[in-house]
Amino acid sequence: MFASSIYTIFAANLTDMRKFFRFIYRTVIYIFVVLIGMLIAFYLMAPIYEFSGPVKFNGDKLYNPYAKMDSTLWKKYNFQVQSKAWLGITDGRKNSNELIDSIYNALGFDHVATSDYQKINYYGKDKVSFIPTYEHGYNILKTHQVCVDAKKVLWTDLILWQTRSMKQWIIDQLKEDCSIVSLAHPLLRHGYSVEDMRYLTNYDMMEVLNNARLSYDHWDAALSTGNLAWMMGNDDAHDVLNSNHVGRKFTMINAPDMHKETIIQSLKTGNAYGVDFFPKMDVPMDERIELSKNIPYITKVNLTGDTIEVAASQEARTITFIGQEGKVLETYTNTKSATYVVQESDTYVRTVFNYPDNTSLCLNPIVRYSGEQVQSLKTAHVNTRATLYLRVVYFLIFLTIAYFYARRQKNKAVKRN
Repeated sequence: MFASSIYTIFAANLTDMRKFFRFIYRTVIYIFVVLIGMLIAFYLMAPIYEFSGPVKFNGDKLYNPYAKMDSTLWKKYNFQVQSKAWLGITDGRKNSNELIDSIYNALGFDHVATSDYQKINYYGKDKVSFIPTYEHGYNILKTHQVCVDAKKVLWTDLILWQTRSMKQWIIDQLKEDCSIVSLAHPLLRHGYSVEDMRYLTNYDMMEVLNNARLSYDHWDAALSTGNLAWMMGNDDAHDVLNSNHVGRKFTMINAPDMHKETIIQSLKTGNAYGVDFFPKMDVPMDERIELSKNIPYITKVNLTGDTIEVAASQEARTITFIGQEGKVLETYTNTKSATYVVQESDTYVRTVFNYPDNTSLCLNPIVRYSGEQVQSLKTAHVNTRATLYLRVVYFLIFLTIAYFYARRQKNKAVKRN
């Protein structure tokens, strides 16, 4: 009698447990199906673009982004570092906001904007220097973007592959809610190809300098085909206690103060340059902090007529002027300053200072233009007809699948009866 009662209770509990686990299983499946459906929907929503293609900078005017530069007003900024986010799922789980601040302050940074994946970090939001920033993208090929002064997070992405039109679609959506969209580490996993750079437009900056990759070829491809993309340098640090991750790639911004609006204006006009500092690996943190106190900086970028004059605070091993398609135009050795006369064939001219320890200062380009102001010459517009045809094809595919599925279910029902 007692054993029978125990068995009855156990059987009832086992039935309840089975129901509970079935409920959990079905819930997980439903959530998974919904998520997969959303990700597929992004592919179905993506339009087809019509690109103008390469259009070289041209005109009888030259734009100097450093025309209002004051060499005493450089500010040291980093817009890429990951903190612990999403319960530590993403890389950066060792980095607290306080630790990030402490390390970067010791390295002499004026500001670091934490760019968590798909999340705006509001630490320090009460400071006038606060700039809401995040890294957009969760696709496997790392086609990411650094979103500076973002109003909200965009969750649209295409996780497996991206056509050029899809990449342009994401950029255009990001621009609606961000003051500055910078293409992140283009060379990493070939998230952006060099050929992409000849067509994509509507972004403001390019993360040419990143600890993971240097993307000079991508930058020159963009500039050579008429897209005005300014330089950005970031550590993209995932472990701020590792000296190899911090204080190596950054952006120097020329601005009288650190108000968000002032910094954004300097970035959008190109009054900034990128630094690739002491790329030697495994330097102890204390040594890196000391070395960071003596980094050379730009003191002059003048444009008089068609003559560019540049100078830095320390003698460089080489000063190189670079133009269309990344061609070396002229090189000076063992000097603090150099000049270059812009030729009629030069569409843009950018300058790189390289030092004996392999530190590089990478300036934004002097750009040829016509009209009222310098601007990107490439265009990209949604091709409504091609997009409509594509969606008709999607609809026909869906109808075909639905038809065969319904037919299969009907045949199964007939067999059961």
